[in-house]
Amino acid sequence: MSFRIFIKSLERLPWPCIGEFWFVEQGFLRHPDYPRILERITSTTSAPRFLDLGTCLGQDVRTLLHNGASPSTIYGADVLPGFKDAGHALFKDRDRFDESHFITGDIFSEDDELAKTKGTWDIVHIAMFLHVFSLADQEVVSKNVLKLLKVVPGSTVIGTQTGSLDSGVLKLQPPFASQNAAEALGIKVIVWTAYDEDEAKERAAGRMEKGEGWEKKERFFTGERERRIFFRIDYV
Repeated sequence: MSFRIFIKSLERLPWPCIGEFWFVEQGFLRHPDYPRILERITSTTSAPRFLDLGTCLGQDVRTLLHNGASPSTIYGADVLPGFKDAGHALFKDRDRFDESHFITGDIFSEDDELAKTKGTWDIVHIAMFLHVFSLADQEVVSKNVLKLLKVVPGSTVIGTQTGSLDSGVLKLQPPFASQNAAEALGIKVIVWTAYDEDEAKERAAGRMEKGEGWEKKERFFTGERERRIFFRIDYV
């Protein structure tokens, strides 16, 4: 069943994360602050509104639901509407997870369904999202993500990001995210890989302190120069 869904998803967008079956990976569960977010969502009488931006098939949304989050306040959003049906087919939960909780929207839009939710979210999750944009577009995207949040203390952006210690633009090659497929969907196929030099040095020193065993066990993104960063930003 999952392989048939894989083929359908790959047809919608031949993206590396689809081709490598990352849509069945519970990435949010690996975030160091996942337990904190889960407790916040499940331990209050008035549960915070949670949005998984760039939700793909909604795997991280389903992780939260499986761990006790109420479906009434959990939403996913993606620019590709076909992922909604693919997610329901994979997780077989159309009767439990309302279709209205999948929002089709473009983070650059000012008037689509996603844009209409500005200022309504307590928590926005962005996993493996920013790196598909150029640096200039990332700055626009980051501002637009912040606009989605309620402007109150405690509102949170949380996520995961990969990149390289070597600054530059990485163009994806066929068969994943071929230029023709991306252009047909109006998506720019570029990846920003720049990192702050001082931050890179600090991370390198931290890895040396933890030793070679930690490096082999904890690294999720392959390659000697590639890194994965877990982050959380709170309104105060």
